[in-house]
Amino acid sequence: MAGLKRFQYIGKDYSGIVEDCVARIKEAYPDKWNDFYEDSSGMMLVEVFAYITDLLLFYLERQANETFLPTAAERQNLLNMCKLVGYRVSNARPAEAELHFSLRQPHVRSVSIPKGTAVESAGGIVFETQSETVIPSGATEGTCGAVEGETFDERLGYSNGAAGQEFYLPRATVIEIISVRVDGTAWEAVESLADQGGASPAYTVDIDAFGRARIMFGDGGNGRIPEADAEISSSYRIGGGTRGNVASNAITAMRDIVTDDIGERVPVSVTNHFPASGGAEPESAERIRMWAPRYFEAQNRCVTQADYETIAMTFQDSNAGAIAKARAIVHERSGEANVIRYYVLAYAESSGGLALASQPLKDALLSYINERKMLTDWIEVKDGTWRYVDVIGTLRLTPGVASQTAITRAEYALRALMSVENQHMGGELRISDVYAAIDNAEGVESVELQTPTATVKADTNEVLLLGSVSFVVEDSAGNGTNT
Repeated sequence: MAGLKRFQYIGKDYSGIVEDCVARIKEAYPDKWNDFYEDSSGMMLVEVFAYITDLLLFYLERQANETFLPTAAERQNLLNMCKLVGYRVSNARPAEAELHFSLRQPHVRSVSIPKGTAVESAGGIVFETQSETVIPSGATEGTCGAVEGETFDERLGYSNGAAGQEFYLPRATVIEIISVRVDGTAWEAVESLADQGGASPAYTVDIDAFGRARIMFGDGGNGRIPEADAEISSSYRIGGGTRGNVASNAITAMRDIVTDDIGERVPVSVTNHFPASGGAEPESAERIRMWAPRYFEAQNRCVTQADYETIAMTFQDSNAGAIAKARAIVHERSGEANVIRYYVLAYAESSGGLALASQPLKDALLSYINERKMLTDWIEVKDGTWRYVDVIGTLRLTPGVASQTAITRAEYALRALMSVENQHMGGELRISDVYAAIDNAEGVESVELQTPTATVKADTNEVLLLGSVSFVVEDSAGNGTNT
């Protein structure tokens, strides 16, 4: 056996495994096995072994990839790794709308539309009112705010008295846990049970990649154990996402009955005069891969400029929203303190672009940063801005490619290059990147740009976004056609 050749373990593909097996058989059994024709039963067994081995190696490689943040493809694995470093992944956010209620004619008694009244858009998107609205007697109209999603109040099961009990909500796409009750008494939601006492009526919530929520109770040392046979129930909301950003006058149906002061049913019409906005999808895998390592590096404290920007970019408030772009600079140094000025922008939630941050969002960020800043730093939060960069040029296309098809591909490449996620406050747009993006678009042979003619640099508080795009298509004879 000493003369046997070793397997080439780095040759992991099917053909390489077959070759290694054949070489080993020839070396080990030169006089007993010399039939290596493809239709022989021996080669059939070798090929079956090679196929199974190749398949197993493929799955092993995939499993290895799933253990690293840059290469993980399964969202649940990304979420699990974020938990290890304390990075909170943003869940889906519901859209908000202003509802306009109206009666056909004035009613003799006031009409009450309770908080939580459900209405529906033409596409089946449900909204619930955020406050009670009263249409006084003699009036015909009333308005109130509404948030997308549906509320459910359900029994989850009964406690068995054991430590570390878990209960799953029966519906997916959970966006908010309103309350969790043990025998009718509301318990407190906490980030972690690790710092809770054994008598603390607390629970934690874990939402997986599919929006399914898991309620977890303590073990008696960290968090109280629900008493045996206690009923566990929960009120929660499902929904969220960009689908809730419905157009004007899209909400037209009442799902709940409306009554007047003495309980008589009153027909009420509803609509939204303005588009709903604020709906956002869960945080993308690309953003998680970018900011989770930086958050871990910052260690939840602000020392360097990069720390200040990372903490701001990973900040989120359940009511005010999240920061889309942030830049921190030392505005002034003095003997007593450094003045750190933030320039921030929020997401334009109805379009996915950028917008000025609301004052509640800026206030929430300021409070959050003040808890993590250096003692000698003074923080200011200001509005950032954005500038559109127009792209004008001449395209020469590959023969046989339709002009509009190539132009569409070139525009798509530009939009990918200059997407909100790819652009940073105070960054630059290199002219070489613009040329490369267009040149690499399928069907484009070459491009000559009239605008921009050089690298475009943003100001400190500015983000560069794609403006208008205009191309002239030139044929092989050099004749241009406006498009």
